[in-house]
Amino acid sequence: MQIIIRIIIPAIIPIALGILLSNIDKSNSKELINNLTKEYIIIRMPKAYMWIGCLDISFFVTCLVLMACFPNGTVTPWVRVLFCLFALLGVAIVLVTTIWKIEIFRHADYFFLRTVALRTRKIQYCECITFKLGTNFLTLKTSKGTFHIDCKATNFEFLMAMLIQHKVKGIQEFPNTGDG
Repeated sequence: MQIIIRIIIPAIIPIALGILLSNIDKSNSKELINNLTKEYIIIRMPKAYMWIGCLDISFFVTCLVLMACFPNGTVTPWVRVLFCLFALLGVAIVLVTTIWKIEIFRHADYFFLRTVALRTRKIQYCECITFKLGTNFLTLKTSKGTFHIDCKATNFEFLMAMLIQHKVKGIQEFPNTGDG
């Protein structure tokens, strides 16, 4: 039993994450190819994020139900609160995946951004001040605020192309090498 806990499970986790990220890249590539000639493009979170949120909700709610149905006296209120918070985190992931999106038009000088708070903003490219492409997020600074966009979002490349096409200033992020 100890070999499973100490060796096999830590080996399975990176393999599962690698498969998940590979599937996200494959689905993004397929959708990118399908949208090459379209006038109207939607940028959204990958569907894999929704599945992660659903698995999170089902696992932690099942644990809460089992703790309530079969009490053994070892569960403290903090454990219940923690499991509720993790279930709510899954709900938040599902909501972000279903609500958040960016709508881009190839021959327009604006795009629409719908936030998690259900606010749809029309952002002109001339209102975009700078963007900074990091490892996981694009930080877009506009006159209406700063927005963080996940680099794994489906059709993300179209937003980058439109920002460059409309000459929005890009800030290069230099990695810290620790040389000085």
